Amino acid sequence: MIDPGRYTSGKIALANLSASIVSLELGRAEGATFDRSVALSKLLFVRGDVLGRIADHDRAEFVATEAIARSSDAASTLYIRAQLASRFHRFEEASERLYQALAAGYPRNEIDGEKAALLQATGRYENALVMRERLADDNPGIHTLGALASLLAEMNRWTDAEVTYAAGIEADDGVSPLPCGQLLFEWGVGAMRHGDLDRAESIFVELDAILPAHVPGRGHRAEVALARGQVDLAMKLVLPLLETSDDPEYRAIYAETLAAFGDSKAATEAERAATAYELLLARRPDAYADHAAAFFMGIGNRPQRAVELALANRKIRDTPRSRRLLAKALRNAQQVSGVQERPYEHLRYHAEKPSASAQDWHSHGATR
Repeated sequence: MIDPGRYTSGKIALANLSASIVSLELGRAEGATFDRSVALSKLLFVRGDVLGRIADHDRAEFVATEAIARSSDAASTLYIRAQLASRFHRFEEASERLYQALAAGYPRNEIDGEKAALLQATGRYENALVMRERLADDNPGIHTLGALASLLAEMNRWTDAEVTYAAGIEADDGVSPLPCGQLLFEWGVGAMRHGDLDRAESIFVELDAILPAHVPGRGHRAEVALARGQVDLAMKLVLPLLETSDDPEYRAIYAETLAAFGDSKAATEAERAATAYELLLARRPDAYADHAAAFFMGIGNRPQRAVELALANRKIRDTPRSRRLLAKALRNAQQVSGVQERPYEHLRYHAEKPSASAQDWHSHGATR
C-alpha cells in the first residue's frame, strides 16, 4: 500500500520527536509559555502512544495541568481539560468541559472533533457518524478520514472502513510516518476485531516497514502470531517491547507466549503483569478497566476480578465491545466456578442490552 520512500525514516522521526521534547523540556525549566507547555504535552502523548510509555502519558498530563494552572485563557484551558479527561476515559467530565469550552468561545470545529470522539467512545455511533462525515468532508485529511474509518469499523461497516482508511493514507501529504503509523495501527486492530488475522498481519507488516519502533503495533502483531500458532514469531516480536514499554499489556503477551511454549516462567510473568495492572487501576481505574479485564479473564486467571472490571468498563461506556467483554467475562467466571446461569441472569441481560440510564446520559450530554 505504501511506497517505502514516501516518509522520513521511522528511526529519524522518533529521534526528532525526542529531540523536540528535550528542547521544550529545557525551555520549560527556564519558564516556558503556555503554548510551549501545551506543545510539550502533546509531543509526550505522541511518544507515549508510539512507544507504549505510560510514564510519558503521566508526564504529559502533569505538564498540561501545570500549564492550565498558569493560564488566564479560560476557553483553551477548558478544552485541554476536556482532552485530558477523554484520554483517560473520564467521559462525563470530558463532556461537561467541552460544553463549557464552547460557551467560553473555543472554536466549534475543534470542539466538534473532540465531541465526535466522545460520542464514539460511549457508543453513540449514529450521532458520531454525522459529525465525523462532516469533518471529513470539510477537511479530507489523514486525521479526519482515519477517525471516520475507525468509527465505521466499530459500526461493523468493515468494507467502508477499509476504503476510508486507504483514502486517509492517500490524503496524507506529510513526510512524517507518525500519523500514517497510527492510522495503520487502528486499521490493523480493526482487522483483528473483524476476525481477519491474515489482513491484520499484512497491515502490521506495513506499519513495521515505516515505523518499526511502534510498540502497540508490534504487540498486536505478536497477538496475531500467537493466534495463528506462530509462537516463535510472537516471542521475537514481544521480547524487545519489555525493554521499551512500561505498559503491563506487553508483559501479559510475553506471559501468554511463554505459556504457549510450556515454559513454567509464564505464571511468574503473569503475576508481574497483574501487580502492574492493579497499580495502574488504583490511579486510573477508568482508563485501564477494559484491558485489565481481558488480562484477568485470560493469563491473569482471576475471573471474578475480570467481571468486576468489565462491569466498571460497561458502566462508563455502552458500546457493543464493552457488552461483549462483560458477557465473555461472565461466561468465563461461570465456567471456572461451575455456578449455574441463574445467579448471573440480571448481569447477562445488562451485558447484552444497552441500559436506559446509559442512553439517557449520552442523550443529555449530546444535546445540552
